[in-house]
Amino acid sequence: MASLIRVLDGNAERYASRPACIVGTESLSYAELRDASCRFASSLLDLGLQPGDRVSLYLPNSVSYIICYLGAMRAGLIANPINSVFTPHEVEYLLTDSAAAAVISTPELLGGLADVLPRTAVRAVICAGDAAGQPGADGWHAVAEMLAAEPAPLPYPDDQATACLPYSSGTTGRSKGILHSHHSLAMQALLSANHLQMRPGDVLAQALPLVHLYPGNIIMGGLLVAGATMAVQPVFDPPGFASLLAGLQATSCAGVPTTYAMLCQLDEKFVASLDLSALQIAFSAGAPLPSRVRSEFQRLFGCRILDCYGITEAAGNLTATLRFGDSPELSCGVPYPFTEVRIVDAHDAEVPDGAVGELIARGPQIMSGYWNRPADTEITLRGGWLHTGDLARRDASGFFYIVDRAKDVIITGGYNVYPAEVEEVLQSHPDVALCASFGVPDQVKGEKPWAAIVPRAGAQLDEAALEKYCRQYLAPYKVPRRFLLVDALPRSPVGKILRRELRAQFGAGAEAAQAPLPSATAGSP
Repeated sequence: MASLIRVLDGNAERYASRPACIVGTESLSYAELRDASCRFASSLLDLGLQPGDRVSLYLPNSVSYIICYLGAMRAGLIANPINSVFTPHEVEYLLTDSAAAAVISTPELLGGLADVLPRTAVRAVICAGDAAGQPGADGWHAVAEMLAAEPAPLPYPDDQATACLPYSSGTTGRSKGILHSHHSLAMQALLSANHLQMRPGDVLAQALPLVHLYPGNIIMGGLLVAGATMAVQPVFDPPGFASLLAGLQATSCAGVPTTYAMLCQLDEKFVASLDLSALQIAFSAGAPLPSRVRSEFQRLFGCRILDCYGITEAAGNLTATLRFGDSPELSCGVPYPFTEVRIVDAHDAEVPDGAVGELIARGPQIMSGYWNRPADTEITLRGGWLHTGDLARRDASGFFYIVDRAKDVIITGGYNVYPAEVEEVLQSHPDVALCASFGVPDQVKGEKPWAAIVPRAGAQLDEAALEKYCRQYLAPYKVPRRFLLVDALPRSPVGKILRRELRAQFGAGAEAAQAPLPSATAGSP
């Protein structure tokens, strides 16, 4: 087993009629998913796309996304997942940097790209949905028609060929493409199924965007390996999600800390009325899970939460706590099988247990490198080890603990917000002289982005206008929740803006000023 396509084909024979995925009211069995991905792969190549071409998937959670993702990889193309909440400004950078040859999206989202696409290398536009009335739709290809075509026999892509190009960010904040082979994706899925103890017949529910490798590879890939079923709520709604767990008799669920914080706000009588007897385990990743949320969720829903730690460069997880057996509070667990994890100092020398250093790792799930960035690849993979940039420690029993994020990334509701990206947008405002983006504590989201701004002399700025400006260029979760107008920003002796001082200055006040946790409502986890 060295690719998710081989995994799918094998389980389509073993578990032909078993549901592979359920998204809203749509579902596909293992055999149906295999057949649909074969048809779509053949149709992609019929459009003139060549193995190695990038295909951008700008889609919300849907059965179409799963088919297109697996179909692109089956065709030997490189899947480039893009979050459906990204603005056209953000999407243009990803399409341009990846030199995408095709983009797949909904009619509404494609309509928003009308001005963007002519400036990119995209030569095939594929629509998942009814394109009637959309400008430019005459030249689009329809997913439905592509799935009606007869498939041609296709050889399996080479295991070491690039299969997926998700985007993350480095220390500069510039978004970077991460090269994952069929082998690295499949190994992450295999190791996840093993360590998280996924089993044939399991039903896992989640509501996270499948474009991210936690839900889209750790969970979806792991379940494909296990021969289990993934149920996806298209948009997170806490009461509906709890009802989904009961209705499907889900054996497990996956989320980020915000998912569980919002589920904990549900009415206790409502939760008690649900049959959650099948629920055995919940998986949490994306940020540390607050102890209060953990204990409250376990009390309400009657199952343990297992913590995971990983990064996109590892196709998902590097460590996780134990499904059976005790793990220390606040630990992110022990390394996955066949995965080595060390804590090192600035010279890459291993530090003693209990000492804080950078977490580095190596294993079969690690990326091949960064897309068109050899210097960044050499730095990050120096010595054959993935340098995560995260500060951590290890205890004498071999459990790891994340201490801090060296890259200043703000993690809000499981999403990464990179300060440099926010600052680039703010700095383009004509009335902004200097700015810095940073995270402050939030009881539900974990953190929320704020921005400190030094206005240009004589400029009149207000929060509402700055928020409106940011929303033109940034996804909603990246937009700062507060804009603080200041006379100066704290700097180091060499002139570097010190975000940690901004967090220290404003973070405590933000935490103290928070109202009680809000009632659970529909929205993104």
